[in-house]
Amino acid sequence: IVTDELVATAGGAQFVDGVYMTFGADPRLLPESKAVVEEFRKAGTEPEGYTLYAYASIQALAAGFNGAKSNKGEDAAKWLKANPVETVMGKKEWDSKGDLKVSDYVVYQWDAQGKYHQLEKQK
Repeated sequence: IVTDELVATAGGAQFVDGVYMTFGADPRLLPESKAVVEEFRKAGTEPEGYTLYAYASIQALAAGFNGAKSNKGEDAAKWLKANPVETVMGKKEWDSKGDLKVSDYVVYQWDAQGKYHQLEKQK
């Protein structure tokens, strides 16, 4: 539901007002994504939702295959588990199972104008 299409699907902003959702911190706001976001926008596409996640995944796969100097998935996976990768979403590292070591999930809330905003962390 991390897309403006939620408002249309719900039938209008009044039906999403107050809805909470969790998702990763908006990667469009990261310094590492600035150049790529600008290129998407120049091409007429807003890189919302999973767009930059997919982009970062391809960067990680490319790094894994290049780092392993192999075209075998097992070799790339082994390399990725042992090496961090700089992506459009910042540096990513995986544990021995292949899970990300750090998750950047946050809470968002939709408003009466049909826009979502990240909620501030409670202290």
